[in-house]
Amino acid sequence: MNRSMIRYLLSKLLLIEAGLLIVPLVVAAIYREPAKVFVSIGATMAILLAFGLLGSFHKPKDFHIYAKEGVLIVALCWILWSFFGALPFVFSGQIPNIIDAFFEVSSGFTTTGATILDDVGVLSHSLLFWRSFTHLIGGMGVLVFALAIMDNNKNSHLEVMKAEVPGPVFGKVVSKLKNTAQILYFLYLGLFFLFVVLYFLAGMPLYDSFVIAMGTAGTGGFTVFNDGIAHYNSSLITYLVSIGVLVFGVNFNLYYFLMIRKFKAFFKDEELRTYITIVILSSVLIAYNCLHLYANVAKSFEISFFQVSNIITTTGFGYGTTEKWPLFSQFILLMLMVVGGSAGSTAGGLKVIRCLTLWRIAKNQVLSTLSPNRVLTLHVNDTVLDKDTQHQILKYFTIYSFITIGLLFVVSLDNNNFMTVVSAVFSCFNNIGPMIGTGQTFSIFSPISKLLLSLAMIAGRLEIYPMILLFLPKTWSKR
Repeated sequence: MNRSMIRYLLSKLLLIEAGLLIVPLVVAAIYREPAKVFVSIGATMAILLAFGLLGSFHKPKDFHIYAKEGVLIVALCWILWSFFGALPFVFSGQIPNIIDAFFEVSSGFTTTGATILDDVGVLSHSLLFWRSFTHLIGGMGVLVFALAIMDNNKNSHLEVMKAEVPGPVFGKVVSKLKNTAQILYFLYLGLFFLFVVLYFLAGMPLYDSFVIAMGTAGTGGFTVFNDGIAHYNSSLITYLVSIGVLVFGVNFNLYYFLMIRKFKAFFKDEELRTYITIVILSSVLIAYNCLHLYANVAKSFEISFFQVSNIITTTGFGYGTTEKWPLFSQFILLMLMVVGGSAGSTAGGLKVIRCLTLWRIAKNQVLSTLSPNRVLTLHVNDTVLDKDTQHQILKYFTIYSFITIGLLFVVSLDNNNFMTVVSAVFSCFNNIGPMIGTGQTFSIFSPISKLLLSLAMIAGRLEIYPMILLFLPKTWSKR
């Protein structure tokens, strides 16, 4: 194991986080916030700089990163960034408990949007902005961001990017890894600024436009007010947010195809077509099922479309509570929590492509029982999916299921309400945000549950394997 390279790269990443904290520092200056806020951010920057400079002072002799180093760097980076990113909240006293602050920032970087805050009004403008800024950085990936800006033209960091980018199969859009990261971030930030402008033109204040656009881009869901998007009382804003999160729930490789005018590759993508079909069908079913709760069909569809869009993309922007919704509609949302968005997007969940593949594997299995001698192949986007990839998806689903069951057992010790426990676990592990059928925040859980759910958020964002390998003794062996 190349331990010196792990230490060196993690130190560089801590220096990057120190640089990112300049953003909330500028916001604090704009809003002329108390000295305590400046000190809390400055102290965190100083700690990050100290650890970063200390660890990066001696360069490693071997810069090569193998698969083992890749997953360890990714897992450790997300934990460290979440821990150090939580310190300004603790030092300022706005979230004095370190576990609560760690939960909040883990939720931010993993773009979950779950919160322990019963009142977001306790946060200053700068730390409220930092809380949502973690969505923007974490959306495309902390390491993808680092690779986009770090001076590294080699593909030695391929294992790092493979361990972080969501989806069953990793593919570069161009031959050079650094260029791939830069292209992805160019598209990502371009769409982000587009929605900042759209929200502002729709009537949001500029500060709110940035905060909501960061939540949209990262499919995170942190907002400025306790009542979320409902605060703006605007159907235009509601639909803009709904469409916005759906845009960021699409595989970003497809946007690259649009950019180079490969329109056929974009519109023929089976995952995209399945994703849109699920959204439309779920919205119509819920709108019909909840029609008696709203003034008219238009309002019922508006709220249903908003909730479906936010749940399937694992964003979780708030708009009232679904507590009074019929069980049928709540159950649909619960299923959408599991499905999630597209692979290669900022959304979490199991991913549409995996669900589509699992469905076709099950279908082939039934058909092979009826016709044992029949040779069946599985096609996705007119390409045969080999047995190895199919087995990987099945293994992932098995591990995903066992961990979900394990989390349910542990968190159930903390709460007796079945729907609360299930939706809390699904929300965190699938990076959704709010709990279904309850207007409560995650402050109702014990510190142990919060810590476990924080790690579940990181595991869900990194698609499980890096976090599992991090805690295996064999991973750290020198062999």
